[in-house]
Amino acid sequence: MKKLFIFEFATCLGDLPDSIAVEGLAMFKSMLNFSKYYSLVSGVKREFQSVFRFPQKSFEDCLKEVDAALIVAPENDFTLYELTKKVEEFGVENLGAESEAVKITSDKYELYKKLRKVVKMPKTSLSELEGKYVVKPRVSCGGENIRIGGEVPENFVAQEFVEGKPISASYLAINDVILLSVNEQILEGFEYRGAIVPFEVDKDLEREIEEIGCRVAEKIKGLKGYFGIDFVLGEEPYLIEVNARLTTPSILFEFSYGKSLADMMEEFKKEGKVSVKKLGRFKLYKGSGEGYVTYKNYAIKVERL
Repeated sequence: MKKLFIFEFATCLGDLPDSIAVEGLAMFKSMLNFSKYYSLVSGVKREFQSVFRFPQKSFEDCLKEVDAALIVAPENDFTLYELTKKVEEFGVENLGAESEAVKITSDKYELYKKLRKVVKMPKTSLSELEGKYVVKPRVSCGGENIRIGGEVPENFVAQEFVEGKPISASYLAINDVILLSVNEQILEGFEYRGAIVPFEVDKDLEREIEEIGCRVAEKIKGLKGYFGIDFVLGEEPYLIEVNARLTTPSILFEFSYGKSLADMMEEFKKEGKVSVKKLGRFKLYKGSGEGYVTYKNYAIKVERL
């Protein structure tokens, strides 16, 4: 059995507040499903070893002993890009996007320049726009530090404000591109707080969202494995961001569809398709008490709707 290095930034390396770290723990727990197909290797920070039984081990030492890697990290400060480059330098198979694709998708202005002619996107600029717009960091994740209007500082962008429903879509790109799920986003202001899977859309919109994923993957070379796209659904879907990594809705696949992301990736590699049966709608959100994962005063909760 091949060895797979599973890495989630908060669980394995990063120093983050408990309220944010618990989100990473949930993602890491979902990655354990890959143990059906690989022997798993990881290095977990000492404070989380009571939750996950992996030793404390460096990123580089893990890469030295594996055949493949699956990396989850924030785009902030190009962290995901730098870690992905390191995987490539070690010559290890990367189950996610290539570093150059990560670099483009991490930068909201570079992403806009790359995709504006192939998909519908809100106008994005390095300076103030006419009409209503939001100001957000060029490189960030989770909807942090976003505000309505005003000055556009260095390393920020102005983005046309689009009215509509915040949704996301989950894709797999292995030779072909397929749509796995359309998901509802739970936001507080602009900050991400969770997801509901699936979000019901009609067949025409589902085909359109799948086609957008195909066009994005064709335009951004090296965008492979799992990736997510954030949309605002108005009269039509506006692409807001591309996440070249695992995203929160993937945790709910085993509940909503009876197959984990690991199952779906393996089936797609072998069959060239993924067959799913919708078992119900499930919500993932941050709360307290016992949950999918629990750490100190925080829990990631999964609830059937």
